[in-house]
Amino acid sequence: MTGSLKGIEEDIASLEEAIFKLAQDFDGAYENYLTTLGNAMRQQLILANYHLCTQGYPEYFLKLSYSQRQKFQQSLQALAANAQKMLISLIQISPASQALEEKEPEPEEPELEKEDDADEYDPLQAFTSEDESLELSADLLLQPPTPKVLSLPERLAKWQDDLEKSINTLLRTLSRDTNFALQQANIFPHHLPEAVLEAASQAEASAETVASPPNLLNLMIETENLEEDEGVTNVTRLMAVHLRVSEIEFADATLMSARHKIRHLSAQLNKVGRSYQKKQRERAVLEAEAAWRSSWFEENPKD
Repeated sequence: MTGSLKGIEEDIASLEEAIFKLAQDFDGAYENYLTTLGNAMRQQLILANYHLCTQGYPEYFLKLSYSQRQKFQQSLQALAANAQKMLISLIQISPASQALEEKEPEPEEPELEKEDDADEYDPLQAFTSEDESLELSADLLLQPPTPKVLSLPERLAKWQDDLEKSINTLLRTLSRDTNFALQQANIFPHHLPEAVLEAASQAEASAETVASPPNLLNLMIETENLEEDEGVTNVTRLMAVHLRVSEIEFADATLMSARHKIRHLSAQLNKVGRSYQKKQRERAVLEAEAAWRSSWFEENPKD
């Protein structure tokens, strides 16, 4: 090994050490963030439902008996508690440091048949509720790593991207299940189909939405009038729960501080990742030059 190549190898080793340190920092930062997010999410979920029941649909909420109101509020707390557990499980089941320690996948041999082992990966089973109406979808978890060769900084960046997607998926699912609970409690109008409530949890601000309080969505939707001629539609206003990470963070200074810490680590990862790629490129060039020289033989021209 030439002196220059040796120096590059030492630089790469130093950068890899920095990446592993960043992974540990990400684990701690996200554990704190997800714990804080769980508490803030629960509070914002309750506030959103309070506004919806007292300002959005007060006439429906007042028709409920005392026991019916209590049952709905208890189901709301159960949904929030289950979602909090699932948030924490995201970092416990798949920490960043573990993602870096995984070996690169071996090339797969061609197979005529492959057994379906999808049911074997269910790490959230312990957190699901016995009541199916309160159960969050198990697909919120980070999935096993895709067989693809990634560098260390790319693995860490992919881990973070998957985690952020899982957080947003969890909030969408919690919003959907909360809207279903509102419908089951007869707080929503009866004629709204489940497909509309499902769409409300997926919707984003658009021309069909109007200004609404935090973590709520005001929609103007068309529904068929089953009592009149076929094809006749009515326009109905729907106020539904729609939890958003940005709005939950904005309302909680502690959570916003935790997010700033993650952004700082992300900036460090981008910087280290660029240096890592540069050094890997330099190493590849030097190794290619050495390989060229080792296999090159000058042929003596014939007289």
